[in-house]
Amino acid sequence: MKTDNIEALIKLLKDNNLAELEYSNKDEHIKLRSLNPHVNTLNVQPAPAQADAKQAVMAPKATVANNNTINAPSVGVFYTAKSPQEPPYVKVGDQVKKGDVVGVIEVMKAFTDVVADREGTVEKVLVNNEEGVEYGQPLIQLK
Repeated sequence: MKTDNIEALIKLLKDNNLAELEYSNKDEHIKLRSLNPHVNTLNVQPAPAQADAKQAVMAPKATVANNNTINAPSVGVFYTAKSPQEPPYVKVGDQVKKGDVVGVIEVMKAFTDVVADREGTVEKVLVNNEEGVEYGQPLIQLK
């Protein structure tokens, strides 16, 4: 991993007052912990995504009813589609199979596929397009 990338992760940790940040991509893995005793460990808020006039209405924050979720494989920005012109990978009611791509997460211009680890029907999309997410955060709830 390049020094510039590590510095960008440290800046992300500090700017968002995070207690911990973990990043994985292929054979790279780094975990950073803040030494600041005043970090926000209970209510970490990612930087707000910039909205444009074409963006859909934001989904309300949802609570997860069970453990049947597809979770974020890394920290970053979650995208529901390959590009703004493309339809979302999945929507409520879609059937997903193990191995299906259901979204992507971008961090420092590197994109990681979010892959279903089980079969099911999409019950809820728990985060909005272009929303910042944390490692392990539930993204999609299946039934």
